[in-house]
Amino acid sequence: MENAVQRPRVAVVTGAASGIGRATAELFAARGHVVAALDLAEERLHQVAAEASSSGSGRILPVAVDVADRDRVGAALDEVAAAHGGIDAVVNCAASFLARGLDVTPDEWDAVLRVNVRGISNVVQAAHPHLARSAGAAVVNTASISAHIAQPRRWTYNATKGAIVSLTRCMAMDLAVDGIRVNSISPGWIWTPEVASAAADGGRERWEPVWGRYHLLRRLGEASEVAAAIGFLCSPEASFITGVDLPVDGGYLAMGPEGLGDTSSFAGSA
Repeated sequence: MENAVQRPRVAVVTGAASGIGRATAELFAARGHVVAALDLAEERLHQVAAEASSSGSGRILPVAVDVADRDRVGAALDEVAAAHGGIDAVVNCAASFLARGLDVTPDEWDAVLRVNVRGISNVVQAAHPHLARSAGAAVVNTASISAHIAQPRRWTYNATKGAIVSLTRCMAMDLAVDGIRVNSISPGWIWTPEVASAAADGGRERWEPVWGRYHLLRRLGEASEVAAAIGFLCSPEASFITGVDLPVDGGYLAMGPEGLGDTSSFAGSA
């Protein structure tokens, strides 16, 4: 274990060009980590890195890579570890949001599975030898409230998010011997570019009161709030937490079929 190595801690964040991944990369960089930011969106990655550098909020290293490409992921993480002395945390935020139901095709299944399940496996396998040499190493995988409930016409997305919860538990068991903690998070409706695109007609002002009613807190979450939960799970404060899924959902999963009850009280508090 590298108990006394004097170097910045190194975090790998996938899906780091936008949304929860970007917020997580920015959080770790602000906390003094060197952040290897992985995503296919190379131009946006460089923008994220440049903004962090110009604001003095930390080091974000853009790494354009497809998480489903096991060989390329392995080479990229080996390069990161060699250049910066190791890897201490891995956060898997990369995701395919393709949602299909009864009409799903084999190619669509493959497209979702290769990112949402195989991609996580590829990144953790590649990072494992480096994490095993780090004291306090942690992995966080991004699942979803969709892992825990049924939703219409969403076989692909919900099944893969459910698989992430199960995969996380198995990883936690196998990696515990190396002192590596593995947890997952299940965000609720978070204001990300994907949600914003669905709200194009009227934007957030129109749609947040509608979608907010799915949550006890009567609003959508922010990517920074999910990043804060990820930061906690990777921190020493969570040193005895592994193999769990943490909902970051504003009470979504706690709500019963009656919803928020009296709609007038919701309208009056908006």
